[in-house]
Amino acid sequence: MTTSTFNEFERLLGNQTTPWFEYHLEMASEVLRGFAAADWRHLEERALSLSACVQERCAEAVGDLGSAEGVGVLTALLDSPHLDVAAISASQLDDLGVALPASSRGRLEELSELLTAQRSTRASDVRRLIATLK
Repeated sequence: MTTSTFNEFERLLGNQTTPWFEYHLEMASEVLRGFAAADWRHLEERALSLSACVQERCAEAVGDLGSAEGVGVLTALLDSPHLDVAAISASQLDDLGVALPASSRGRLEELSELLTAQRSTRASDVRRLIATLK
């Protein structure tokens, strides 16, 4: 694992008291380009232990990178107890054109129902993911 690269990513994500603008998103995504396979595994393992705010920023940054290397992290964040985080992760996976395993159906259907009830535009992203399950 590249500790300095991982630490820089975490620093850029900040916390709920630090600002998060397009610049920060772009910088965090750029740092992800330097991630080794071990860094991706570490982030995937740690993602759900982050605060809701940092989970959301992580999902945005990983999705902004637009790389298949981030699919594991985004898939892990689908299981976030925070609806906004799971919804962002689903949208990012949809944007990447990922076909998730059929075992994801239950969680995706739950997300679809919750997002539809809230009239969220992200509900359609989740429905597209369901339609492409392997």
